[in-house]
Amino acid sequence: MADIARLADVDVSTVSRALADSSRVTDETKQRIRKIVEETGYIVNHGARMLRNQMAGRVLVILPNIAATFFPEVILGIEETVYREGMSVIIGSTQYDRAREDELARQLLNGAADGIILLNGHLPDVIRGFPGFEQRVVAVSRATEEDNVPYVNIDNEKAIETAVAHLIGLGYSDIAHLGGPRTSPTFVARINGYEKAMATAGLVDRVRVEAVERFNIDGGQIAMEQLLKNGAPPEAVVCASDEMAMGAIRYARKKGWHIPQDIAFVGFDDIPFAAVYEPALTTVRTPRRMMGELGAQMLLKNLKNPSAKPKKVVVGHELIIRESCGAELVARQRK
Repeated sequence: MADIARLADVDVSTVSRALADSSRVTDETKQRIRKIVEETGYIVNHGARMLRNQMAGRVLVILPNIAATFFPEVILGIEETVYREGMSVIIGSTQYDRAREDELARQLLNGAADGIILLNGHLPDVIRGFPGFEQRVVAVSRATEEDNVPYVNIDNEKAIETAVAHLIGLGYSDIAHLGGPRTSPTFVARINGYEKAMATAGLVDRVRVEAVERFNIDGGQIAMEQLLKNGAPPEAVVCASDEMAMGAIRYARKKGWHIPQDIAFVGFDDIPFAAVYEPALTTVRTPRRMMGELGAQMLLKNLKNPSAKPKKVVVGHELIIRESCGAELVARQRK
């Protein structure tokens, strides 16, 4: 850098600012310095820069299962935002193992990561006593139980209410809910939203909830099996995730029911496969990439300004109506 400064006839600090695209350096000086850099083959030592700033230059993303189809769009939003700040992303999959979760989170304690974005809805135990952790942790798409952990999420309760209200509007009254783990604030909110919508419609006596520990395809099959063991087939089912809906539909078909003629289904998340599933899945769309972007922006802002007050951001949702809820069948019958 000293050589570049000598050739450009400026101070070393000016070279540093120019390469960082600082507004304190004129465009003419930046262009002159960049031309010299290009001619000499100078490469910025990113590691040294981060070390000088006492940063690792990395954000750790913790998720429960890297194979789940919900997460890629969220991660893309995080990566794009972090990359613009000259930082990189590390992805850690816990496989629902709390010990593995703590092992990953220790990267914040030992300085290997500057901050953590949680996609698992749980604050690792190992960082609970870390001073000022709320400035270095953001939850995205799954809020944690801790009030001081900032998050970016949708209103899960209202989203499920929207789905149930749609089914009721189609004429269904016997509506069940296949939910995720009751230990998760996200899935508890979805259960509450379902129960609230049913109560509002005067259908409290029809409330049926089967909550399981996994919100994937296997979890959907298990929950549907339990639902059918515990009572007659419902007219419609609202599921806590699209993958659960797909698993539940698969099990219902094995038992001889037709979808949506015999049982209507609604999923949650609008994962890429939802539109091409057979039948195409009615679902609640969540703006996954936008949530990733907003979560990363929030974390970066908190890292730059430790005195910033952690925020909670709620983004909108949208009900996407397709074949699985039977809306087309109902419309034809009404004609």
